[in-house]
Amino acid sequence: MFQFRKRASAGFFEHLRRDQRGAVAVQFAFLILPISILAFGLLDMNRISVQRRQFQDALDAATLMAARSTATTDAALDTAGDAAFAAEMTGLGLTVTAANTTFAAGTGNKVIGTASITVTPIISNLWTRGNTTVTATSEVLRSVNKLEVALVLDNTGSMDSDLGSGGKKIDALIDASKDLVDTLYAAAARASETDAVKIAVTPFSMTVNVGSAYSSASWITGTMPASAFYGPDIFETSQNRFTLHTQTGTSWAGCIESRPHPYDTNDDRPQASVPASMFIPYFAPDEPDDNTVNYPYSSSRYRDARTRRNGEIYNNWITDDKSSSSDWFTRQGEVDKYASSNKSKVISEARDTTSYGPNDGCGIASVLRMTNVRTSAGATTVKNKLDEMVATGNTNVAMGMVWGWHMISPNAPFADGVPYGTRNVSKVIVLLTDGDNVMGETGNPNDSTYSGYGYIWQGRLRDASNVSLSTGASGTDRRDAMDSRQKKTCANAKAKGVIIYSIGVGVSDRSKVILQDCASTSDKYYDVTDAAQLSAVFDSIAGSIQNLRISK
Repeated sequence: MFQFRKRASAGFFEHLRRDQRGAVAVQFAFLILPISILAFGLLDMNRISVQRRQFQDALDAATLMAARSTATTDAALDTAGDAAFAAEMTGLGLTVTAANTTFAAGTGNKVIGTASITVTPIISNLWTRGNTTVTATSEVLRSVNKLEVALVLDNTGSMDSDLGSGGKKIDALIDASKDLVDTLYAAAARASETDAVKIAVTPFSMTVNVGSAYSSASWITGTMPASAFYGPDIFETSQNRFTLHTQTGTSWAGCIESRPHPYDTNDDRPQASVPASMFIPYFAPDEPDDNTVNYPYSSSRYRDARTRRNGEIYNNWITDDKSSSSDWFTRQGEVDKYASSNKSKVISEARDTTSYGPNDGCGIASVLRMTNVRTSAGATTVKNKLDEMVATGNTNVAMGMVWGWHMISPNAPFADGVPYGTRNVSKVIVLLTDGDNVMGETGNPNDSTYSGYGYIWQGRLRDASNVSLSTGASGTDRRDAMDSRQKKTCANAKAKGVIIYSIGVGVSDRSKVILQDCASTSDKYYDVTDAAQLSAVFDSIAGSIQNLRISK
């Protein structure tokens, strides 16, 4: 029995030795704390990881918004980025301050955003005694467009008048245009491209002055082409206008006449093989002044050229006593009076001014071809040209528009623009005018003053149906015909991808509609009722043009 009890006791202790149920509880009690710490630590890590991803996504979005803004300075980029980043973080239930973020321009048209945020752990903070700082960096490459900009600016006589509280319109225009140049210069100066922004200036009135340096250019011909589209010549026989200048002791001031349809509304390159496509120099002929002129509309008689303007004679600059004819057009068109032997009979004002003589009506500033404004010197060149502008003459918006287009066109006469469709290049025209188109009427047989369309009787101005206007056309008919040329020019330019901003300064309802139609979109038309508004308008346009540099 003793032996049995001994074996039983041994089995009992062996059972106790093998039974670990109590040990599990003890072990669990010892392990629960580190397991809990590990579990919550993993939660901390996961939470921080999630917030890091959200933080990075928010920074990416904010940097993209900054890159898509019109900002060009680090300060402006930082402002745009901070606002976007704060909005993104608010959506995540997190708060950051501007001190936590930086947005700035990097090299190669990059915008770089950096940000940091402090995350407080739930458990690990118990032994680390510190918060976790999450940092992120984002880079966005701006797809930057180059800009070719033409300022097409009304320099007609009416621009010399006041509008509202802003003083003379021409003065307000010059100041506002110079501000626009400064804005675009600042953008160009910070760009990585050396030719980011180029600006041309095209002042216009009843014609456009391309500059007298182009008298020997291949795209200009001194003799009006024998073309049905150009209409009858002003001379009895075809004459080289540059030769007439030499013979009379005058000089070509640089103004140009309109090409005939359809070249007056497009940018097709001039070709000698296509005579109608060539440009001819502006030449206002001497109008009859002799007492024997037969004036069919009145018994009025005219004195000699020394009176310069007398009654309905607008441009008497030579004593034309070479012909015995009393017919107006015969005496006006004769060429002998322009002979060198008659030079002494040319009035001095015809040589010294643009108020009389062959340059009558060519008192406007010459155009400025596209100028790179990356440097202050380039910007100053453009602003100096703007300072040259003066108000004179009648309004021919169509001619101003087509020459503004020539400034940025890849085609001759200047061919300064890059080819249409070139990636990352925006071609822009800013058009400003203050009045209706006008081809002045007169009470003499010419029935008009001389302009970029010549005289009305030459039939060079055509209406919307492509019918030539002639003597007797009303002022309304002339205006409507010029309006149709303006509309066609705007439509043709937009079809080539040109972006047009238009500004009406105290214009009629009719002109307002035409200018609205000319603009690329409704928000690119600006209606100005006070000259003081021009500064704000040009600031808005400058901002919009800058925005074109950033591809969306």
